[in-house]
Amino acid sequence: LKTIIAVIFFVTYAFAKEPSGTCKSPLPSMTNLQIPQFFKDSWFVTYILGGSNEATCRKYDTRMEGGLIKLNADGYYTIQGQKKFYTTTCSSTSGVGLNPAGPFVLKCRHTYDAKNNIFFDLKLSVIETDYSGYALVYRCTSYDAPLNLISGNLVILQRNKQTDGSKATASSASLKKSEWSLKQFTKTTGC
Repeated sequence: LKTIIAVIFFVTYAFAKEPSGTCKSPLPSMTNLQIPQFFKDSWFVTYILGGSNEATCRKYDTRMEGGLIKLNADGYYTIQGQKKFYTTTCSSTSGVGLNPAGPFVLKCRHTYDAKNNIFFDLKLSVIETDYSGYALVYRCTSYDAPLNLISGNLVILQRNKQTDGSKATASSASLKKSEWSLKQFTKTTGC
């Protein structure tokens, strides 16, 4: 009987610790990220690992405001087969400290038709960056009900959307260590 209780406790603990349907970065995050230096100005999502042919270049306008991370990313998104222009606003949560190792959890809202909203969480884990040119980031999006979608991808962010990405991947120790190359990433449309 003690064995059965121990097994039930262990299984319950294991599933509570890592619920199904969550995202997990395949690479470790930086532990010493300079948060204000990273979350300033614009980043472009130029490459995505595991992205579809519909992967679109996104401009992330980022800033720090009152100790919070703010991110805006307007553009066309395809959600449940419908392509629409969305105004997207995200913010970290007040009262929750920012850990340089991440992940950085942002509460986001897609707005379309000036009245319809879709809410989701955006988790960003910065794996590597030089702050001025490129960043390798794991991005996880979790949409609230009724969509209940969860998606995670490695993305290459660049300050200049015209850059071809070779410098980012050539200087990325994390990609080299994992034996990944730029050829395995999908170039986003519009960058």
